[in-house]
Amino acid sequence: MKGKDFEFLITPADLDINPADFDRLMTPDTKPWTKVIKNDRTYYQVGKDAFSYSHGTPGIQMSFTPDTTFEKARQIVEEVAHKLEKHTGKEIEVLFVPTDPI
Repeated sequence: MKGKDFEFLITPADLDINPADFDRLMTPDTKPWTKVIKNDRTYYQVGKDAFSYSHGTPGIQMSFTPDTTFEKARQIVEEVAHKLEKHTGKEIEVLFVPTDPI
């Protein structure tokens, strides 16, 4: 699977993340990344792939560029979830969300 086929939802929705801590918490430590702003939206570039975040009622949605491999995306989101657990003290759940229409 590739990034066009899935997204991840990070819950719970009430995570208190200070904007000053966002880049540090919501990016991997094991892969180099660059913050990129395109069309008034923030992306995090990891190699030739990128991901972005949206906030909503159910939680934080994490979307990847169409060609990102599932394995790479899974590694990034698991690392982010671990950092969030350490920072917030809350149990973080990551839900796989297929983007295929039913």
